[in-house]
Amino acid sequence: MLQIFAAVGLTGYLSFRNGQQAINDLATRLRSEVSLRIDQHLETQLDTARNLAQTNGDAIDLKLLDPQYPAALGQFFWKQLKLHNIGYIGFAYTTGDFAGAGRFFEDGRVTVDEVSQQRNGNLNWYIYNTNSQGERTTLAIDNGRYIAKEESWYTEPARAGQPLWTVYQWQSPPYTLSISANRPVYDQNKKLIGVVGVDQRLSQISDFLRELKVSPSGKTFILERTGLIIASSAAQEPYKLVDGKATRLHASNSQDALIRATTQHLTKQFSNLNQIQQSQTLEFMLDGQRQFVQVAPWKDKWGLDWLVVVAVPESDFMAQINANTRTTIVLCLGALGVATILGVFTSGWITKPILQLQKASQLISSGHLDQTVEVQGINELESLADSFNQMAGQLKTSFIELETRVEERTAELKEAKLIADSANQAKSEFLANMSHELRTPLNGILGYAQILNRSSALPAKERHGVEIIHQCGSHLLTLINDVLDLSKIEARKLELTLKAIHFPSFLQGVAEICRIRADQKNIDFVYDPDPQLPEGIFADEKRLRQVLLNLLGNAIKFTEFGSVTLKVAVVENHANPSTRTFKFQVEDTGVGIAPEALDKIFQAFEQVGDRQLKAEGTGLGLAISQRIVQLMNGQIQVKSQPQVGSDFFFEVELAIATDWAQQNLIATGEQIIGYEGQRRSILVVDDRWENRDVIVNLLEPLGFILTEAENGQDGLAKIRQHSPDLVIVDLSMPVMDGFEMLKQIRNTDDLKHLKVIVSSASVAQLDRRMSLSAGGDDFLPKPVQTSELFNLLANYLKLTWKYEATATITSTTELIPPPREDLQKLLELAQDGLVKKLTEAAEQIGQKSDRYQPFIQKILQLAKQFQTENIEQLLQEYLAGDRV
Repeated sequence: MLQIFAAVGLTGYLSFRNGQQAINDLATRLRSEVSLRIDQHLETQLDTARNLAQTNGDAIDLKLLDPQYPAALGQFFWKQLKLHNIGYIGFAYTTGDFAGAGRFFEDGRVTVDEVSQQRNGNLNWYIYNTNSQGERTTLAIDNGRYIAKEESWYTEPARAGQPLWTVYQWQSPPYTLSISANRPVYDQNKKLIGVVGVDQRLSQISDFLRELKVSPSGKTFILERTGLIIASSAAQEPYKLVDGKATRLHASNSQDALIRATTQHLTKQFSNLNQIQQSQTLEFMLDGQRQFVQVAPWKDKWGLDWLVVVAVPESDFMAQINANTRTTIVLCLGALGVATILGVFTSGWITKPILQLQKASQLISSGHLDQTVEVQGINELESLADSFNQMAGQLKTSFIELETRVEERTAELKEAKLIADSANQAKSEFLANMSHELRTPLNGILGYAQILNRSSALPAKERHGVEIIHQCGSHLLTLINDVLDLSKIEARKLELTLKAIHFPSFLQGVAEICRIRADQKNIDFVYDPDPQLPEGIFADEKRLRQVLLNLLGNAIKFTEFGSVTLKVAVVENHANPSTRTFKFQVEDTGVGIAPEALDKIFQAFEQVGDRQLKAEGTGLGLAISQRIVQLMNGQIQVKSQPQVGSDFFFEVELAIATDWAQQNLIATGEQIIGYEGQRRSILVVDDRWENRDVIVNLLEPLGFILTEAENGQDGLAKIRQHSPDLVIVDLSMPVMDGFEMLKQIRNTDDLKHLKVIVSSASVAQLDRRMSLSAGGDDFLPKPVQTSELFNLLANYLKLTWKYEATATITSTTELIPPPREDLQKLLELAQDGLVKKLTEAAEQIGQKSDRYQPFIQKILQLAKQFQTENIEQLLQEYLAGDRV
């Protein structure tokens, strides 16, 4: 049925397309022929006017005509009009006088005209009737004042100094649109005498276009390059009257819909009609009907530059084609009906046994294996039914055997699942308990490192050591999290937390941690940052540090001689100004990795290399680091040669942070020393004294009133006694834990609005959600980070902090440099890139006198950031004597 319908439909479609193609070819030939006939008519019609203008000008030049006798000149023009189908012939003098002859009146008679100030005493235009010889008889009309030399047919050739055409509109009835062939006339001294003009009425061209029957609805028209209509086959005149004066029409404003639409399409297609320099064939849609258009330029040697346009609707040719199409559709529908009847009969005969087979198959699939099928009348289906019956018997036997084996295997799997679930539960409990127990002492280490760092009495060198203690403790905390991160990775729950960080100080901190271990192994550590690094970026500081420390730690571990290098560069390949692509690269001169081991290094619990060095790690670091970089839409790659070294690198795109200073107070050089307003009281509830002591020593110097409690029951009593503004409570405590304390606070009317922050070493997402669900306002993980604690207090107590700016050297004019030989020594070390030796030499010079300390501290600060170019510039300025 479908085949028959498709065959008939395709035949009808091809017939329609062939007919349509034939119509297109016919329309193209017709348009070309009409355009050619219009070109020939224009050549013939306008050539007469051009030749008369040239002939009359030559006659005056040769003195065959004397312009001093306007009456004789008019009579000569009258005789030419009798011989040629011309609208008007005239001569305009430079004095303003005028002589001419033309068909001014609608009855077609030829009159002689004159404007003569000398003869008539004015510049009025007098029109005279004539006899059979062209001599004046009676005055036909005084047409009023007329100055011919102000007309465009005079001014344009006079200004150009050469013959040319002028299209202009008569400003008095019958408002004839004319084209004038004009030739300027000069005396022997090359002085302009006047201009000869021969007018050809463009209505004659319109009459010719109307006689050209392109098609029932087709139109032909001629345009200037400006879009103004010269002539058209439409009934409308190419001008309209405005306040009694004739104004030419633009084709895009024509009342004829086809002319208007065709001109608009040409304007849209070419944007400027001056671009049409050769014949063009176009098509466009108008009211759902396709229109064929041909436009061709027409020019002559006196400057005419027109466009001849032929527009033919496709519907003028498609009537018979459409009738054939309707017949084809009827035939298709008839064939479809017959095919449908035959198809239904045939399909019923064939599908009945097939449906029996289908039903039996469905019953077998649902477990009813005792099925047989009987088919008669179709040999192929009879054979298929016999095969089906045999298959059903074999399936019944196989299913009985399979059920027995499945029952045995199911019992084994249930037992294995119980063992695996028990093991997973034990692992989860062990990891959670281990994390909690390790975080508690780390809370004290990191807490007191932050407390000591905030002390104003701590010298700069010791403060630097405390910062390293804090960084190493943070690294240890990161390593503790590796095992927990692995379980998150396996469950696909590891997520990134982006925040604004100070990029140079972040990288410097990573470099300081790794430099210590490199110094212990007596190998060089090189930090090579790109000078174009931005100050602030948005990144997960913890995860990015974790990746870099792991890669650098591995490099140091497997390097016994030589160096380890950290390079951070900006990849100049991103067009978005709000982001940058960064390349992180860790190079070492260590033992390298064998080619067969490269595919294994990013797998969990896989370690390659020396057996003694393997024992130092868990085998999780690279697997976790690869997953973190993948979350950043990057990929860690490695190049390595055994006994030569390794090169680990990855590229990630990070957003630029312009407000990192507001989000990270540590990077601004400002330190919180208190807060505005009345004193606030805080209750700290924790069973471990060291945890309470960390928070107390952090907050008491800022002016807070601190109260301590050892468990939840004691905490409730202290709340009643002291009415604190905020409570910081642990979760795991004896007597009454944090969950029960939160429950009683939220169920008590006068306490339920109290702000409570839960602080716990159990940092899993489940613990966070449980603490917030129990009534906590927010969560503070242990070990406690000072900035995070201060942000929470500012948020829930509505605090405005007071800051004390850290002393920094802001003006080099106050620096006192050491002697010149010491400056020269420091410059040589900076130029060689020996930052470590430069630092040692600067410290030795600074011990010579306290007067040099500000200058030396400036050098050490730049060396700490590996800004050797800035050090060189500073030293060269002092050596050159630019500063004193």
